Amino acid sequence: DSERSGCGRKRIVKALLCRAARFEAGTWRSLARWVARHPDVPPGVTPFTYHLPLVAPAVVMAGLSLLEVVAVDLLVPWPWPALRVAVLAVGVWCAFLTIGMGAGAVVYPHLVTPEGLRVRAGAGLDLHVPWEVIAEVRRTRRDHAGIRAARVHDGVLSVGVGNATTVAVTLKRPITARLPQGPVDVTAVHL
Repeated sequence: DSERSGCGRKRIVKALLCRAARFEAGTWRSLARWVARHPDVPPGVTPFTYHLPLVAPAVVMAGLSLLEVVAVDLLVPWPWPALRVAVLAVGVWCAFLTIGMGAGAVVYPHLVTPEGLRVRAGAGLDLHVPWEVIAEVRRTRRDHAGIRAARVHDGVLSVGVGNATTVAVTLKRPITARLPQGPVDVTAVHL
């Protein structure tokens, strides 16, 4: 029995490591697209952005991260130069990841395409909602306490920014959203 639980833990750890690797790869792709000024917006589609509320926090977090790197470097007496370089590298890496997460919101906007809506949250979520499945789209502000980039509750996928959504899309039938934590059926999308 303990052997099975060990395999279960290994499977969970492997799944979490794969998810973290996909997240990091997406973050670096976002950063590269942002630096190249090449957002993922195909010709003939209309983007609508959601990044403005994310810019200030991302800049502040990246700035604080870099400030922390400098402060730690100046305040800690380093017994080994290799440790100093390793801590410096990890700090700079974290600052770039923070900038990359903010860049993901810039280079992956929501899209209105001839086929339907593409609801996105950085590089981590890309949900295609065909027009024939959409029953209603309306503007409505909803506050969500503690919302992350994407969450599902009672069949409603909420893709919020700043703990809020402003557009509600009601569906005629459920569709499957492939979230980082796995697929889930949704009957409405708030973004």
